[in-house]
Amino acid sequence: MGLLDDSEAWNLDIDKYINSYIPASPLHHLPTSVSRFLGYRKQQRQDVGNILGAFWSMLGAFCGLAVIAAVFNNTESIQVHTPPALIASFGASAILEYNAIRSPLGQPRNALLGHTFSAIVGVSITKLFQLHFDFERIKWIAGAVSCGIASAVMLFTGTVHPPGGASAVLAATEPVITAMGYYFVGLVAFGTFLMLAVALILNNIQRQFPVYWWTALDLREARKQIPEEIPDAEGGLEKKMTEEEIEAKALEIQISAFNISLPEDVSLNLQEVEVLESLRDRLRKRHDEDLGRVPSSRPSTECTAVPSRTERSDSSTLGLYP
Repeated sequence: MGLLDDSEAWNLDIDKYINSYIPASPLHHLPTSVSRFLGYRKQQRQDVGNILGAFWSMLGAFCGLAVIAAVFNNTESIQVHTPPALIASFGASAILEYNAIRSPLGQPRNALLGHTFSAIVGVSITKLFQLHFDFERIKWIAGAVSCGIASAVMLFTGTVHPPGGASAVLAATEPVITAMGYYFVGLVAFGTFLMLAVALILNNIQRQFPVYWWTALDLREARKQIPEEIPDAEGGLEKKMTEEEIEAKALEIQISAFNISLPEDVSLNLQEVEVLESLRDRLRKRHDEDLGRVPSSRPSTECTAVPSRTERSDSSTLGLYP
């Protein structure tokens, strides 16, 4: 029972290991006319009411599925494999991509990878079951096993997309799709891509999609949490500052009991200098009191401006030292 009591701590967070390698979103660097249709907004806005929401979700589902069906049914290289007129699991995806557009289950990572992983699992499990001489009688077991494993894979990879379970089942139970083999995986991925492309256009006219592309977390923060270690001058290891930390440091004014530092391109008038020195003197007085010493009587104006070292010359700061 003791082991089961700790089951709440049994957690595998794959993002913990890969988010530091995923680049932060570059959308804020793009022109507004472009970034808008990729889901970027400077300020988050509330979604439209359900009347407009119903209209856009209806239009989106129709256009999304129509585009997929039109491409599939008019592309000769796809028709060679005799696919169904429309893969049923895309109907379920349409509800998430055009209706519940703010649901984490419908964001691009979940939709594209969830469908793809599930299709891979479904085809792989089905091929194993096809080794049995009477596959037609047991293919329902293959469908159930495929859906179960696909569900676990999506959970572990942070790509849960419920319609993906249908893709896994179809790979095992639909004869036309079973005959495709791994070609079905590419077809599902391509169809999901087309659905997302339509969603980016229609969902961003009055709404916002996606809410995020990879994760709702700030990838810059994830990168800061795993600083690189580099050898220091004494042969040990020191933490290397990230680019974000260096840039942030160049915009900081730091005050301690014995030092005032500010970016070298910042100029201060006399009143501003007096305010900073007053704060420094208060910190110094508190420091001396904590040590049981007589507070320093040195004038606050006895300061020398010298540059303090940073990791880049363009982000050096100017320090005022007593």
